[in-house]
Amino acid sequence: MPPAATIVTYPAQVGSVFGWALVVLVFVVAGFMAIAWLRKWVKEDDIPGGGAGFGLSELRQMHARGELSNEEYERARAKMTASAKAITANMPDPAGGRRAPGAQGKKASFNPNES
Repeated sequence: MPPAATIVTYPAQVGSVFGWALVVLVFVVAGFMAIAWLRKWVKEDDIPGGGAGFGLSELRQMHARGELSNEEYERARAKMTASAKAITANMPDPAGGRRAPGAQGKKASFNPNES
């Protein structure tokens, strides 16, 4: 007959294995949930979509369909481009101050009428 210590040790070992397996399973499930939440959070837009605003492509389509006259189209396009320029004027320089030789600086403006 086996010693009593062996009989007591075997169920304790089985319980320990199942206990640690449960702990590992809890960590795997919690890790999966954390990664799923993180991926969802990263994919969320900072700007809510589907609002009342629209872009130049929608404006062009409205003009092409005849919903806007030439005057209305030009006025709306001018407002949109002025707004976009005002927003981007406060943005940091993407080149970080490093520009290619001969490239225009931040203060230079593009004028299609200049040569």
